Amino acid sequence: FTCRTTFAQELPPLLNYTTTDYNAENQNWAISQTQDQLIYVANNKGLLEFNGARWNLYQSPNQTIIRSVNVLNGLIYIGAYMEFGYWEKDGFGNLNYTSLSKDIKQELIEDEQFWNIIDYNGKIIFQSLSRFIIIEEDSSEVQFLEAGGTLLKSFKVDNQIFYQVSGRGLIEIRSGKPYLLCQDERLKNQVIIGLFKIKGELLILTD
Repeated sequence: FTCRTTFAQELPPLLNYTTTDYNAENQNWAISQTQDQLIYVANNKGLLEFNGARWNLYQSPNQTIIRSVNVLNGLIYIGAYMEFGYWEKDGFGNLNYTSLSKDIKQELIEDEQFWNIIDYNGKIIFQSLSRFIIIEEDSSEVQFLEAGGTLLKSFKVDNQIFYQVSGRGLIEIRSGKPYLLCQDERLKNQVIIGLFKIKGELLILTD
């Protein structure tokens, strides 16, 4: 008689959802989640909402691609083509949209799109490819921070804001102003796709 013991690693359950399932387009740009486990996705066709069983689609306010989404303090902030603002649920569970960019439309750059949304010390920061638009949550005061070049990516790490400008390197926002942190050639020529802090040091992941 032979006795043999084997071990198997259980794989986590995975579910794949196609465009037919969620009834939108095949490009999704960002994802965020509420405290009550609702998932929101920035899609080419609009804002997708998923409760684990059913998908809902909300058309973008100006019928354009939604590039970014971030759930902050119960509000679903989105960034799109020449538009940014937030969705909020009413007492019936319906989402209603409020535009934050309508009052500064004349100050938007032609064809400006907003690719990232960051919360930072009572401020909501909307990032386009050329600058940051910073809005105070309490007063709605608006500030602009120019990148000085093509703004590739931005990151929040341990309550610090970092971003990469093509051909310049890695920059940190300090006291509301840009500070050139590293201009290594590799960071000038390769896109940073991940930024993390481990044991007090920055770990940089490029493409």
